[in-house]
Amino acid sequence: MAFDDVGPLRDILQRALARYLTVRPGGFQLVDDGRLHDEIVARILGFGGARTLYRNRKPACRSLDGIRPLHDQKLTCADCRSRANCTPQVRVDLIVDGRPLRLLLAYTSAKNFLAYDALLRRQSVALERVLHRLRVVDRGPWGEVRFSKRD
Repeated sequence: MAFDDVGPLRDILQRALARYLTVRPGGFQLVDDGRLHDEIVARILGFGGARTLYRNRKPACRSLDGIRPLHDQKLTCADCRSRANCTPQVRVDLIVDGRPLRLLLAYTSAKNFLAYDALLRRQSVALERVLHRLRVVDRGPWGEVRFSKRD
């Protein structure tokens, strides 16, 4: 399959049941796989802003566009009283081993991704046209995601 137009894949991913790629200090935890993978190869279909409100380390509210929460499309994040407690994130839509997954990045991992995207843009490389290597670096209580082009 040629990846000249990833629009149809993006549409399918947006309508699909959300499956999240979890980042642990020891690696990535895939949805149906109990093992941790310190590195994966993925095709990135797109990215955007997101935010999550965590309570007791579990998501209590989530917005995949940073504008409207998933649980009530009539509300806006800008009008929410809990907005100051939300974690700003970067949402990355990927294909890993033929499965559509969503990765939510915060803080250092988000900064790494945005720097990687900027590097690819300077090199005139379209994000969706190459395979990417994602690696987790153990930072103690969290895992930091780093990005590179697959050789």
